[in-house]
Amino acid sequence: MKLKEYLETKELTQEKFIQEMEDQTGHKLSQGGLSKYVLEYRIPRKAEMVAIHEYTKGEVEPNDFYLE
Repeated sequence: MKLKEYLETKELTQEKFIQEMEDQTGHKLSQGGLSKYVLEYRIPRKAEMVAIHEYTKGEVEPNDFYLE
């Protein structure tokens, strides 16, 4: 599932996603960075991908940032 779709499905704002992910994984994303991942302008680094995958309980996988 694409990150944008995950946020929409879970009715999460980017700010809430950032805060909850940091609380759960200890990994902090910038709002600008997350926005670029959501809009698919950038691909997260490995550490960010792992944190996103962990926080979303596998619903957003690393391949989701590469595959259309």
